[in-house]
Amino acid sequence: NTNKCNQFVYDVMVEASVSTLPVVSKYIVLSRPPTAGEWATPSVAIKGWEVVTDPKPGDVVAEAHNYADATGHVGIVVGEKLTISASALVGGTIVQNDWGFRKDNKPTFRRATA
Repeated sequence: NTNKCNQFVYDVMVEASVSTLPVVSKYIVLSRPPTAGEWATPSVAIKGWEVVTDPKPGDVVAEAHNYADATGHVGIVVGEKLTISASALVGGTIVQNDWGFRKDNKPTFRRATA
């Protein structure tokens, strides 16, 4: 019953056997998948993932927002101006659309470095 777009992105990477799974520190010895807001903030270090300006399929796209129940939204680039993401607006279903490439979007794109 909460927004989990970041978990969707992480789960897709696990299924695709991505060699460098994205994590951020949680306490000293634990880690967790990045939130949408962390993906969207270029100054947040996500080991194995660099900020890029030329989005390609497989890149992560994210925007930070101050929602009551989320830090923003995150998805995966799958084609020319096309992304997939878990949508809270459509009952948590997976949607494919142009989110992240619309003229009012100000996204951050990241790409795996390994």
